[in-house]
Amino acid sequence: MAAVDTPAPSVFTPEKFLEDFKRTADALDSPYSESVLEGTLKNFDECLREGTVTWRGTSRANDVLNYRFYIKSQLDTVDLAVKAGYIKADDPMARLATSWSKMYNGNTVQWVDLDPKDGVAKTWILMKGQRPIDDILDADEVPESVRAHRSTFHNLGLKLVHFTAVDYHGGTLNIYFTAPGSITKPQAAAYAALAQCKPPTDEEFEDFEKFIPPHRFAFAVTMKYKTGEITRVSFYALNIPEGPLPATTNDRLRKFFAEAPSYDEKRTRTIGWSYGVGDKKYMKGESSYTGNLQTWVQNVRGPVSEELARLLDDARSSMKL
Repeated sequence: MAAVDTPAPSVFTPEKFLEDFKRTADALDSPYSESVLEGTLKNFDECLREGTVTWRGTSRANDVLNYRFYIKSQLDTVDLAVKAGYIKADDPMARLATSWSKMYNGNTVQWVDLDPKDGVAKTWILMKGQRPIDDILDADEVPESVRAHRSTFHNLGLKLVHFTAVDYHGGTLNIYFTAPGSITKPQAAAYAALAQCKPPTDEEFEDFEKFIPPHRFAFAVTMKYKTGEITRVSFYALNIPEGPLPATTNDRLRKFFAEAPSYDEKRTRTIGWSYGVGDKKYMKGESSYTGNLQTWVQNVRGPVSEELARLLDDARSSMKL
């Protein structure tokens, strides 16, 4: 079992990561290709060393163990993935990621979810602030079928966007909203209904109230690129405090947090509750590995600025539940 380990400082080395990954994946019965794993470490070596690295696991049996890097430099990671042969330059998802990355005079940052079977899973785009959903939907490569959700998002108070992402193998795009809190049962039910799901159970909502920050929270919508269909939504509790995990966390996800090592001075943990079409639910977890992610996210649970409070009030006033 691993919690917060030494050595310090929290520095990424490919050799140690490979050892830690295989041990953790084996404990979770997560499939992987060692050659693909080693390839990602080589092709994204600079990014992994420069930024913070995190683990991502789920409650679903036999799911892969993903790993992600966050960087601060404006590096074209889509181009890196193309040159490494993971994706094609004309892939619609790559074009969409590049389109979003060029917004705001290119004042964005690309992060990557790496996959031990496919190489690259997702490109994330950090918008460096709270951006209007209208801007995100109006980007050049966003399909009209996705733009058709504009009024729905407005009517649910989903007006502020902090991240976007594209999933190359799923053919989906993700919009990560900053939603107004504190979360309410009608709000949670309306958000789950976007993916044609029943409202969160009483036990799930109790966990929401305990772990999701009161001022605002991260909420994600997943849509098919070709049709615009909303296939999944997720509620996130970012940077949860040390101590017990949410009651709804199953044994596999608990094992993920117990086994995934962290060399950070203070480990950062995030929990997500995911609701898919047909009431297909699961939970996901993220745990920091190296790079001291805590210094990046330590304020996500605190009071908001006066400007963000104003924007959240505006979003809240738009809600028609």
